[in-house]
Amino acid sequence: MRAGWFRPDAGGFFGVVPRPLWSRLVEADERGRILCRLNLLLVDAGGKRILVETGTGVRMTDKDRDIKGVEGGDPAAALRAVNVDPASIDFVVVSHLHYDHAGGMVDVDGNPNFPRARYVVQRDEAEAAHGDELRLAGIMEREQLDLVRGAGLLAEVQGEVELVAGVSVLPTGGHTRGSQAVLLGTRSDGRDEDPGERAIFWGDLIPTRWQIPVRWTSAFDDYPIQAVEIRNELVARAAAEGWWCYFTHDSGELPIQIEATARGFQVRSEPAASPEPSTPAS
Repeated sequence: MRAGWFRPDAGGFFGVVPRPLWSRLVEADERGRILCRLNLLLVDAGGKRILVETGTGVRMTDKDRDIKGVEGGDPAAALRAVNVDPASIDFVVVSHLHYDHAGGMVDVDGNPNFPRARYVVQRDEAEAAHGDELRLAGIMEREQLDLVRGAGLLAEVQGEVELVAGVSVLPTGGHTRGSQAVLLGTRSDGRDEDPGERAIFWGDLIPTRWQIPVRWTSAFDDYPIQAVEIRNELVARAAAEGWWCYFTHDSGELPIQIEATARGFQVRSEPAASPEPSTPAS
């Protein structure tokens, strides 16, 4: 489900990856930006409704929206467009607290966009937002985090946690201290679903299929060495076990699968037919 579009700076998005390599995949505009989606994932499982990510929201200034090329961004409007009431959401998983993932936690008046939901954030991420690291100053959605906390809706978790049967959050770090992914079809009680029905929403650990080469770190990654290590571990599992992959900023058709080749990991050239998942995703 798409909440809108934005245009991050290409140099920042691809970090040390040379332009001749990334420009084979995507074109930059006259301001050096690339077009990316604001993807949300809606999952119905265990009698609960789970939303992953909240987009940019609508609290940005016009100047910021222009600089960042934001179009749309309102997660509540995106849900209503597919006939889903925001008040029906039970959990909101925020992969991390950057503006393009956590900016839609509250509405323009500061009220939670999802009044019945528990907002799931890793405790390390919440603590980082209130820390004094100079690199993080002004780039974490601390105000929105505090508004959600004040409304009694914040669920700080530590480590891997199963929200409902078959849906878990998995801390990854790498991009930010408390970044997390979402795993579907894996159970904490050890009774895994069929491997072909497993899926992952990567967050900004791997924001698009363009970053499947595991060493393609972004300038926005706070912990690039950690990011490479955890990407390599999880991408290897995804390829070996046939996980379906959802990416937070990918502009193509989703989900896709990954395969291992002699030259590294890549999108499977002829994907198998996507099964009916045990935890339906939109």
